[in-house]
Amino acid sequence: MPDGDNIEPPAAIGDLRGRIVLGTFFDAPAADRVACLKDALVAIDAAGTIDRVLSPGSPEYDRTLREAEALDRLVRLPGMLLPGFVDLHVHAPQYPQLGKALDEPLEVWLQRYTFPLEARYADLDFAARRYTALVDDLLACGTTTALYFATVDLQATKLLADICFAKHQRGLIGKVAMDDPAECPPYYRDASAQIGIAQTRDFIAYARTLDPEGRLILPVVTPRFTPSCTDEMLAGLGALAHETGCHIQTHCSESDWAHGHAHARFGR
Repeated sequence: MPDGDNIEPPAAIGDLRGRIVLGTFFDAPAADRVACLKDALVAIDAAGTIDRVLSPGSPEYDRTLREAEALDRLVRLPGMLLPGFVDLHVHAPQYPQLGKALDEPLEVWLQRYTFPLEARYADLDFAARRYTALVDDLLACGTTTALYFATVDLQATKLLADICFAKHQRGLIGKVAMDDPAECPPYYRDASAQIGIAQTRDFIAYARTLDPEGRLILPVVTPRFTPSCTDEMLAGLGALAHETGCHIQTHCSESDWAHGHAHARFGR
């Protein structure tokens, strides 16, 4: 294994819209299969979407290669290209405490460290710096799609969507819903179930206006988990998800405490 300090970063290859890319590509056409496409041509349309993939020997390969070279549209890829990584669970506001504050069980950790941090994202300047750093770092590590928990704050959640959209990261994003005063501190919770549901609806509309085709930004209905949500909140969010067809994310049996809560509250 070479020393990390001696590894050269890949050369920048610029904007690929409207280009034909020649190189070696790895693909996962099925969950149990990985394919290596050596010396393939990948055509990128004007919107930045892969239009077609041609392997050597296919009928259009030679003609497409000649035309791309003649029109100066051919990009020769240095090295190999992998599909972008997909992260299915990112707490975007918790990035500043990554690897820290792990000395307490979940129910204490939330109250002592995490809720106070997440509440700070109501300051949009604070939020912009942290969310920008997170999205930049994920993209730099190859994560092109992320499923995000944001915070209770509606405007900060819209800001996260704006940042993902501007930086061309596919973001599935949810405004966190949490209204139960028994588990949520007064400084960090939805004022009521009705407000939490209404703001979730607001964010869904915002995301679909920002990206009407849903190519990059998708809104996600996000009850934080059952201990943080009243029955009214859970029922209302379920109805909203059914109405809008949105994805749903939450936590299920995240710790012994959460597991015990579900048993005590729902009997299963």
